[in-house]
Amino acid sequence: MSGTEKAMQGVADTLREFWAHRPVRPRAGRKLGGVATGIAMRFQIDPVIVRIAFVALALSGGVGIPLYLAGWLLLPEEGDEVSPLESLISKGHSSMSQAQTVLLGFLMFPALAFTFGSGGFQVLVTLAAAVACIYLLQKNRGHLQPASTLADTPVTPPVPGAPAWDPLGAAPFAWDLPEPSPRPQPPAPRPRKPRVGLMTLGVATLVVAGSTIAGTWAPWFTIPHVIGLLIAVLAAGLLIGSFTGGGRGLIWLLVPLSVVGFAMTTINFDGPNDFGDRNETPKTVAEVKDRYEISVGSVMLDLRQLPDSGSVKTTVEAELGELVVHVPKNADVTFNCEASSIGELNCLGKRAEGSTAQVDGTDLGDNGEGGLKIDLDVLTSVGEVKVLRD
Repeated sequence: MSGTEKAMQGVADTLREFWAHRPVRPRAGRKLGGVATGIAMRFQIDPVIVRIAFVALALSGGVGIPLYLAGWLLLPEEGDEVSPLESLISKGHSSMSQAQTVLLGFLMFPALAFTFGSGGFQVLVTLAAAVACIYLLQKNRGHLQPASTLADTPVTPPVPGAPAWDPLGAAPFAWDLPEPSPRPQPPAPRPRKPRVGLMTLGVATLVVAGSTIAGTWAPWFTIPHVIGLLIAVLAAGLLIGSFTGGGRGLIWLLVPLSVVGFAMTTINFDGPNDFGDRNETPKTVAEVKDRYEISVGSVMLDLRQLPDSGSVKTTVEAELGELVVHVPKNADVTFNCEASSIGELNCLGKRAEGSTAQVDGTDLGDNGEGGLKIDLDVLTSVGEVKVLRD
């Protein structure tokens, strides 16, 4: 067997050990399904670090979402014989119902579609980093007893009636011998913490430099993709540092970078580069523009001073922000309101919120059909949309 084959066999054996002694999702102290808490307890690391790592992976192309769902399905709950997925195929008992297990399984499909549909190479790198972290955890801390059982190890009480062993029982004259003085021991050398944070920052610097060079001939290395790679490197460094010591300072770089990465992958900046607030109040039909758009900020379009006849068609659009349109009481308004990523809509009494929210319809106003006709599109990626008649 060659050296490469031996190395691959060692990795496979370590991953098999992880599966054989996989974490157990606790019933207490968990935030959602107990996956992060179970991993932290199994390998005696800080649960906050594991949760932040999952959040960072979720913001890095969405990888953390299917990984968390997979842990929910494949890790048994405290007190159960097997995991929910194994229980579904009749391998033992799980406290999760089959309906809940099937629902989690169905949630995997949109999670995987979103992850692989938006990430590409970045997703593969992040998945490889996650598998590498699992391998390192099992390799370096797999021998540890889960933290939840350390304090529960029973102490065997003495058997009632059994004679206690007395090493001086046969030599009463030795009972008053002085205690030997302990031999002074040299102070134990303080273990040197590996500089995981500095090493991770070094790798991150190499990623930036390599991406800058590769970006001259490979169009894939855009700013959002490079940020995704940096998030994957920092998340891997944070997990490695959780069981080797150090690296906690990476949190202060990982969290804001994850927020920036989420914003850049959610918001399309190919449109206008306007920032701030816009207030428009056209008084004639001719003054109404075909489009009012902004990148980040707010747009307030007041159409209440338009005449009672004629027709207008306009679009109000923002990537991130608040859009408010006021229409006359008697106008016939055909509207389409949409938040393509996430937002809250309130358009002439129709409401919607969440991801990819949309409402549309026609509202004839207080006097019914007749008068000024308005065809209105109000669109945002992330934000709030209002069409008000007041």
